[in-house]
Amino acid sequence: MRPGWGALSFWLPGIPPTWPYLRLWRFSAGPGSPSVCNPAMTFAQRLRRSIPVPGLERDHLASAGIEEAPMGSQAASAHRPGTTWLISLGLVVVLVGSVAWATFAWQSRPVTSQVTEPPAPSAIARYPRLPIDESGTLLVHEHFFVPHIKDPTSLEDIRDAYRGAGQRCIEFIKQQLAPSVPADKRMPRLINLARAYFWVGEFRSASEALAQARHLADAEPSQFEQIRPTILFLQGVAALRRGETENCVDCQCRTSCILPIQPEAVHQKPDGSREAVGFFTEYLQTNPDDIGAQWLLNVASMTLGEHPDGVPASFRLPPSSFQSQVDVGRFVDIAAPLGVNRLNQAGGAIMDDFDNDGLLDLVVTSGEHTQPMAFYRNRGDGTFEDRTQAAGLDKQLGGFYCVQTDYNNDGYLDIYVCRGAWLKKPLRHTLLRNNGDGTFTDVTAQAGLLTPVDSQVAVWADYDNDGFLDLFRGDGTFEEVSARAGVANAGFTCKGANWGDFDGDGYPDLYISNANGPPRLFHNNRDGTFTDVAPQFGITQPVKGFSCWFWDYDNDGWLDIFASAYEVNLNRNVEDFLGRPNQGHKCRLYRNLQGKGFGDVTEAVGLDRAVSPMGSNYLDVDNDGFLDLYLATGGPNYSLLVPNRLFKNVDGKRFVDITCSSGTGHLQKGHAVACGDWDRDGNVDMFVQIGGFVPGDRFRNALFQNPGHDNHWVTVKLVGKKTNRAAPRSAPGSR
Repeated sequence: MRPGWGALSFWLPGIPPTWPYLRLWRFSAGPGSPSVCNPAMTFAQRLRRSIPVPGLERDHLASAGIEEAPMGSQAASAHRPGTTWLISLGLVVVLVGSVAWATFAWQSRPVTSQVTEPPAPSAIARYPRLPIDESGTLLVHEHFFVPHIKDPTSLEDIRDAYRGAGQRCIEFIKQQLAPSVPADKRMPRLINLARAYFWVGEFRSASEALAQARHLADAEPSQFEQIRPTILFLQGVAALRRGETENCVDCQCRTSCILPIQPEAVHQKPDGSREAVGFFTEYLQTNPDDIGAQWLLNVASMTLGEHPDGVPASFRLPPSSFQSQVDVGRFVDIAAPLGVNRLNQAGGAIMDDFDNDGLLDLVVTSGEHTQPMAFYRNRGDGTFEDRTQAAGLDKQLGGFYCVQTDYNNDGYLDIYVCRGAWLKKPLRHTLLRNNGDGTFTDVTAQAGLLTPVDSQVAVWADYDNDGFLDLFRGDGTFEEVSARAGVANAGFTCKGANWGDFDGDGYPDLYISNANGPPRLFHNNRDGTFTDVAPQFGITQPVKGFSCWFWDYDNDGWLDIFASAYEVNLNRNVEDFLGRPNQGHKCRLYRNLQGKGFGDVTEAVGLDRAVSPMGSNYLDVDNDGFLDLYLATGGPNYSLLVPNRLFKNVDGKRFVDITCSSGTGHLQKGHAVACGDWDRDGNVDMFVQIGGFVPGDRFRNALFQNPGHDNHWVTVKLVGKKTNRAAPRSAPGSR
């Protein structure tokens, strides 16, 4: 039996997704040091806990040859011979895939753009890469951030805990890397060190740690041969991310990271992508069928201006793979010249009129707990003005999601900001009252909403028709009534929710999209309670849901339901983009049968797609009267480098992918989509909040300017009289 890794002195248990129940709040008309592993837990169980996102589950354990063992001190040795080290490594190699390149063996090889066909696969054993977290989230958040939060109701305390978390992790791991540490312990610690560097975005330092891990694997192949391909793949991802940072983040142009890569967006600093090409080519020699690695090789070659001819024929994706069958004109990212392209992590976005001047302003939040929200006022002359500090919002830190409404019926839109989720730690949300003079006041405590919750979903509606908007998570305070109303969603993980009156009885119903089970459709009983009618209507998918909304996609006067599925497997995303059959989790479109039920028309209209939308929204891109949809894709892994997707609605009968022809296929992590005609030219534009989950995966926001069309248009502002003044906003946004 090969030496095992069962005696790791520095273990990194993963963080399972933890989302408690969402709650319904009714508007009332009244006035340390890191932990080590649990020795009683089997390696397979620890690996399962390390899986950070939906989609990477038990089937991957089986494919890795991992068996369950009895609980107890001998659990590690209970696995079949030869797999103990692999199981252990699966836990620790939860790497950030954004590593920059520094190597021992590869560094001396000449850099060349000459294309050579890789040799035919030899008798070398093929070991596929492990399905692992590359972002460092599991390591840093669980051990070096969340335990340091003392007061989850204080944004300053949360900020202080977040600040320095990565550096605390780095220093801790460095202390575990004495020269005398044996190889079986040194390997995981080097990889953990790289993960910590990746989390903070120090890619060159991360590369050095990875290069040492690669050198160790090459020096002792009998012990590390099964993990070597995973290290090699991650080195490729790391080099590619370094190239993205040096060229797209630091020197962004209007077409940076837009698929397919345009000539003006070819990397001026090519070293990162050049090295990535070498790594992926070498990896594919022993794993030639890995479509995810093929995809990244082709993308890296695009950034060098060498696709398709520069890609070995056996791994080449033809240019036709990056063409759309329908063309509605090309959108252009104008965020930079307008000053709204701030650098941030994943967050929320709103485009709406906050000062009642008829012009759409922008509000942006970021999940980075040290970064304040941003407020950009539309000047009406084709520019925006940053009014964050003047509006009193510069101390509103963090926020994965934000949504607007007029909760107090004063005629001015207020803002609700969600924090928490993914962290195993409830955090405070914020309700910001619009004072009508360009400023906002934090009224969270006054409204009774200061209690921390672990959620990033919030939707508003007057579910009891009393004239006051209620909040699913109304004179000035809110009262929790979710259990009494029957919408507690107990046992499920809500990642998306929206209101809509699907049967036309004048009372809003509630659709809930769950990440760990079937969706719920709560019919409003008009007596303050709800009944889940999803099963009787055949609404059973997706079981890994995310953002969702009610809309009338076919213009028959009845609200239909779109629910996105969150498929984070790179290969399944790539297979879907290329039009190949795949086993990924698919989105669902349910057509309303005149209020009497729903029919699943997903496949019939062409929306049975395996994608990874963290944020999404709908709009009419060409003013043809039919609603189209935009999915902003992404996930924690750096290797999930897939484009955002734009689908055109063709006469309410089918949807076609116009991602490539429209110029909206941004490769970076889209997390919120806000749509509106910001410049009043009659065409709907898209503001996309872009950024990943960790500081090293920040990116700049985009504002895609609609190229314009000849169809007619009209702008209407709805003002309620009997109902709340602000017509409820259906804002799928980010989740």
